[in-house]
Amino acid sequence: MKTLFVAWQQPISREWIPVARLEHENGRFRFSYTRGVFRAQNFLPFNRMHQLDAIYESTSIFPLFANRIISKSRPEFKDYLRWLGLDTASDDPLSILALTGGIRGTDSIEIFEPPSINENTVLELSFFVRSLSHMPKEAISHIGGLNPGDKLYLMRDCQNDFDENAVALRTGSQPFFIGFCPKYYAQDLNNLLSIESTDLQATVKSVNRDAPLNMRLLCHVSAKVPLDFVPLTETDDFKCIEGDVPNEWKALSLSLDAVLEDKV
Repeated sequence: MKTLFVAWQQPISREWIPVARLEHENGRFRFSYTRGVFRAQNFLPFNRMHQLDAIYESTSIFPLFANRIISKSRPEFKDYLRWLGLDTASDDPLSILALTGGIRGTDSIEIFEPPSINENTVLELSFFVRSLSHMPKEAISHIGGLNPGDKLYLMRDCQNDFDENAVALRTGSQPFFIGFCPKYYAQDLNNLLSIESTDLQATVKSVNRDAPLNMRLLCHVSAKVPLDFVPLTETDDFKCIEGDVPNEWKALSLSLDAVLEDKV
């Protein structure tokens, strides 16, 4: 089973809060809300999925997510898969969304995959380096000279005005600040940076010199985590809602369903 989380950005605080979970198993897609919705001010349930304690299932990916993947008929689709490091015959929408984030400029939703921790307690995750559009030309040029397997270094950016947990990346022998890790991995990476015995390593997975900046540099991070390590995605905000919906949310769901019925 492959699992992704849906994060929604609050308009004022700009905090990203997990509000839903998307799963794919045995040819079926499942969507459910998480307890983060109770903390997300002004959040509204997604279209045609108004019941917070329901589990929605489908044999095809839900429109909310299908619209965030470029069409296979587009001429750049094969390049798109190559930049993601996926097979050109790949037909797994969740693998695509896990790396692209399903980001669109028209809303405040981002999709991400939780870090995997194997039986040897090794945590692994892959992501595209963020904020390259804000980097100087020299940094972009330097990224173009990197190769798969090159070592990178993670650095806390605790004075960051936008995110006190921000984690930046730099290159090694010729130090260059080259961007940031995604926000939703920052807290876990900060925790790992404070533990000496994790053997935390970051490396270049691929450099896509012909790709847009948001898909230019793909990285891989691994770390040996303690047995008592609890990743952020196992905290309360990420847990599915199980029949304990507050009355005000039940009323909101009913009113949204009524509006939808009037439009049909």
